[in-house]
Amino acid sequence: MSSEIRISIIDDDDQSRSALAGLLQAIGFTTETYSSAMEFLASGNLRDSSCLIVDVHMPRMTGTELYSRLVGSGYNIPTVLITAYPDDSARARALDQGVVGYLTKPIDEKVLLGCIELALQRGK
Repeated sequence: MSSEIRISIIDDDDQSRSALAGLLQAIGFTTETYSSAMEFLASGNLRDSSCLIVDVHMPRMTGTELYSRLVGSGYNIPTVLITAYPDDSARARALDQGVVGYLTKPIDEKVLLGCIELALQRGK
C-alpha cells in the first residue's frame, strides 16, 4: 500500500480503535487514531486523511454529525461509519448522505476492506 494513503480511525472505544488500527496496519495502511470527533477536528490532519472510519455513537459529536460537519465545511473525505447499535433508518439516511458504508460491530474484515477500497476509489 502507498504511504500516501492515510486512514483515520475515530472511535471512543479504545479496544475497537486499537483492533481496527492493528488490522489495517497489518495490511499495509498508515493509520491515525482519535478517541473523539473533536480530537480529530483539532488534529489538523483533515487534509491528510484518505478515508475515515468513524464510530456512530460517541459523546459530544456522533460519527454522523462529524461527517455532516466535514461535508458542510468542504471536506469530502470518504467515510465508513461503524456502530454497535444497528438502526436501519439511520443506515439509510447515512448512505443517502454519501457515506461509503455503514457497518455493524463486530465488523466483518472482508466487508470493511471492500468499503475502504470503494472509499479510496471515490477519493481519487
